[in-house]
Amino acid sequence: MKKIFFFLFLITSAQSFAQNNLAKTSIKTEIISPKQSLVNGFADTVEELLPAVVNISATQEIQTNSNSAIDLLGELPKSPLLDDFRNQLENQFRGQQGQKKKVSSIGSGFIISKDGSIVTNAHVIEDADEITISLNDGAKYKAKVIGIDKRTDLALLKINPEKELKFVKFGDSDKARIGDWIIIIGNPYGLGGSVSIGIVSARSRDINNGQSDDFIQTDAAINKGNSGGPMFNLKGEVIGISTAIFSPSGGNIGIGFARPSATATQVVKQLKEQGEVTRGWLGVSVQDVTDEIAESMKMDKAKGAFVVEVTKDGPADKAGILPTDIIIKFDDQEITEMKILPKTVAKFPIGKVAKVTLLRRDKIKILNVKISKMKDEEIQKSETKNLEKKQALKPTAQVLGLGIVELNSSTKKSKNLESNVEGLLIAEVAQKSEAAEKGVIVGDVILSANQAPIKSIDELKQVVENASKSTKKLFLFVKRGENNYAVVLSAK
Repeated sequence: MKKIFFFLFLITSAQSFAQNNLAKTSIKTEIISPKQSLVNGFADTVEELLPAVVNISATQEIQTNSNSAIDLLGELPKSPLLDDFRNQLENQFRGQQGQKKKVSSIGSGFIISKDGSIVTNAHVIEDADEITISLNDGAKYKAKVIGIDKRTDLALLKINPEKELKFVKFGDSDKARIGDWIIIIGNPYGLGGSVSIGIVSARSRDINNGQSDDFIQTDAAINKGNSGGPMFNLKGEVIGISTAIFSPSGGNIGIGFARPSATATQVVKQLKEQGEVTRGWLGVSVQDVTDEIAESMKMDKAKGAFVVEVTKDGPADKAGILPTDIIIKFDDQEITEMKILPKTVAKFPIGKVAKVTLLRRDKIKILNVKISKMKDEEIQKSETKNLEKKQALKPTAQVLGLGIVELNSSTKKSKNLESNVEGLLIAEVAQKSEAAEKGVIVGDVILSANQAPIKSIDELKQVVENASKSTKKLFLFVKRGENNYAVVLSAK
């Protein structure tokens, strides 16, 4: 009991001391109860925002194809009892062949101007023949597509309303902090506004949806049909567009993701002004610089964007950027991690020259690159080609558990390699070797070692010997099929 009274005395004394000291200073403090917002609720804010959130119904007419259904009937057991049933279904399917039917998708959106400009997700209205907008008051309008940006999954629509509409404004998503309250509003199925409350759970989330991934994560329920709807801060500003949800159950209980307004404002502006989004293009494929790569390159820490491939005749190729270069600065932007580079390049003015600072063979180089416009075909990933299996070649040398063969016209032809490829072919990988553990396989081609081009076995052995005296690491740049990758081995 004495311990409890002593503890209470300490608390009372501490409070008294704090109050006396605060009274002597000019600093004003304001204590806000965590329950205050919950007690007051969000009704006033939501009431103002609801009229700006709309339901979007997109209709597409497709032609039916019943061939696959008829083929499935052939898998029914052969039995006289099923013959009549099979014939009946075949006649039904053939009667539907070539008929057209309408398929609808439903989503949400929000009004950003009094004359009826509306933002939503691209996937909500993609390939639609007809788009119908239902306002919160029940009014319906046909919408016109102003522009679509598939890369960010955003679209801008326009309706011609009979009166001025209530609209909402974008806020600054960069100012949103983890733990901030947010309000999610959608208009699923045209039933009216659906509201859920939550917080910003995380920022800059990458959900493996492309290089433009930079999502706000929330714990607020994102209901089916909410795609394209707004995420508001407590000021009533749009700081995100509901885009995706990870839900093991398939319902609205999961992790929601919203495209941040910092991205959306730039996209919407370009869609409104020119009907499309133009992005800068450097012409390189990059990956993260791992700790092993940084150590083998004698870097203080892992940073930058490691160049895996350079597009022929692209801006980087014309400027002299090479595979295995590490880009550490683009114009005035430090490239501390790989994903910063494509975002920075995309925003850079097309046709302007950028200074690219890179690390090549322990030396800093600065190259001038004229940025081009990214084309649709450059965004799409190239298809992987299957290489024909050829008779295995016998290695002529062994280096670090790798059996290697020098390339010549005969070996290039047998392995479907282009004539301009220079390097060493891996014909054998020792089991339980470090190379095998790190995924090196037979058929890979070593293009360079520690950023030095390799054309002969003697050149590789010399690089290994030099590495064993310094970093103890061998940084191999390897070609596999149509792609390149990096692997670091111990040079012992």
